[in-house]
Amino acid sequence: MTPAAKKASALLERVLARLDRAEQRDGQAEMVGHVADAISAREHLVIQAGTGTGKTLGYLIPVLAAGQTAVVATYTKALQDQLASVDLPLLHEVCANDPELAFEWAVLKGRNNYLCRQRLAEIETGQDQLDLEPSAKNVKREVKQLLEWSATTHSGDLSDVPFPVSDSAWHKVSISSEECPGAAKCQFGESCFTESARNRAAESNVIVVNFSLYGLDLQQHREFLPEHDVVVFDEVHELEDVISDTASIVLSPRTLANVAESARKALTTQKVANALAKTATEFDEVLSRHIGVRFREQMASDITDALTTALAQIELLIDQVSQKPADSPEILRATSSLNRAKHDIESVLASGSDMVSFVTEQRGSPRLTAAPLRVSGVLAPVWGDNVAILTSATIPPGLPQRLGLAQSDDDVVHVPSPFDYARRSLLYLAGDLPAPNESGRSDAVNLRIRELIAMANGSALVLFTSWTALNDAVSALRGNLGSGITLYAQDDMPKKLLLERFRSEKSSCLFATRGYFQGVDVPGDALRLVIIDKVPFPALQDPLLDARREQAGKDSFLRIDIPIAAASLAQAAGRLIRTATDHGVVAILDPRLSTKRYKPLVLHGVAHMPETTSLQEVEEFFIKRQVGNGTRGRDSSR
Repeated sequence: MTPAAKKASALLERVLARLDRAEQRDGQAEMVGHVADAISAREHLVIQAGTGTGKTLGYLIPVLAAGQTAVVATYTKALQDQLASVDLPLLHEVCANDPELAFEWAVLKGRNNYLCRQRLAEIETGQDQLDLEPSAKNVKREVKQLLEWSATTHSGDLSDVPFPVSDSAWHKVSISSEECPGAAKCQFGESCFTESARNRAAESNVIVVNFSLYGLDLQQHREFLPEHDVVVFDEVHELEDVISDTASIVLSPRTLANVAESARKALTTQKVANALAKTATEFDEVLSRHIGVRFREQMASDITDALTTALAQIELLIDQVSQKPADSPEILRATSSLNRAKHDIESVLASGSDMVSFVTEQRGSPRLTAAPLRVSGVLAPVWGDNVAILTSATIPPGLPQRLGLAQSDDDVVHVPSPFDYARRSLLYLAGDLPAPNESGRSDAVNLRIRELIAMANGSALVLFTSWTALNDAVSALRGNLGSGITLYAQDDMPKKLLLERFRSEKSSCLFATRGYFQGVDVPGDALRLVIIDKVPFPALQDPLLDARREQAGKDSFLRIDIPIAAASLAQAAGRLIRTATDHGVVAILDPRLSTKRYKPLVLHGVAHMPETTSLQEVEEFFIKRQVGNGTRGRDSSR
């Protein structure tokens, strides 16, 4: 064991001693050693840590033992909350009295997650009259509550608001990074909640952010995150998509209309702003003619013409606004919005072969996106400046290379889960059902779902790859699952409340789509069965993936589609076993896994589970654990 690993292991022992009934996890100790050695050698590490490893402590402890500053970037809010409310407070307490280990930590979020004091002042002084429709009285009431809360809060953080807040109300009292002129130009810069959060982060040894904020910092040339020795990307299987989104430029008619409105509020002369608003309407008509189109070499001429017109108008508005004294929030916001729009339009018009442009429709409105074909260039500064620890319960094949790392799949360190999957789980593959797109598929799948739920006596998370399949199953099965088994669907209520109901009602079933493939943590008897309707291959019509497939050539299915499907499948299956005493069945209702050669690649992330194609074996699995057949007993092996 190296000196770095010894020091980190000693801290791990101290932490475990502080925890009630803490058990020594071999995988966690192994991970601590690997991360400690990587930090000491200043080498990047890609480490797949199975569910139950305790990976958050597995990387935090070596960081602290090495006395390094670190940014921990996560994908889900659930993991951020765990770090902020459980892991970091524990470590802070353990290390507090040791001068070599004592540290400070902070959670940093995007600007629109904090109250804007300038917006609040405008509302209080009546500059913003909150002209709302009568139906929006609740929004006005919420804004008044937020005004009162702003006088007592130290954080101004949306997550700390002690009452429900609608998106509409929060929009009134917050500001986007595009509109904000920055602390140096704002009269409230010294008391700004966002700047206070950034200052706390600058004084901290460990800063927790999400992938989007880290990507934004890279795009802005490391503008607001403090210098750090180590960056940890947890849930790294999602990093490529998030960084791609962050590095993309999106232009819509609403973008131009908002910029025009911002200029209107700042100027007394409205002619050019009105012309830009008209261009926004024309841009809507132009984009609507190209919905679903990906441009392979250059964009359609009518799109470039509209953008060129908008750019000229924006440049005129920038000139007009610059002649005004920069002493009002309207002028400052207009300046920021106009400059951002100018930059984005120029970037889209100048985009080359490393970008792909396409038009999609979102909520009935068209939008133009320019996205990077590869994210390796965006992440290049990270690999050059920082020690990077990349971890997840699932590392898809080829991911390190796609992110720009030199590591191959063979260099990925695998730390197995401590859970006894061989004895406590079963993977059921339904090879006898109609394949997707075959006649009779829907009825057969719904019948099989009902059969499986009956065997488990409820307690099922049923995951669908499309809303159509979800709605069809809910329509067919709601009220038909048997006595005492309630069916909840994804759109029945907010996610937090839905999961609370699912956890508390032990025989209930939750039907949901891809948004529930991860971030669902329901240990114990409330979840004994996970059903996945089919292999979650990415959409063929996704324009960015389509461009990447084209670039990959004949190996595109192997290099693009299969890794995405395998990672999604592993994440979905990972909802089942959350603790050492959990048990249950993962059922995949896709007969292609019985005939296609890609089966072992797609099932790579669930290869640790015993496999069967027999419904009888599934029933026997549950009977042995005294569930199903109308009983709700405990697992006799516990």
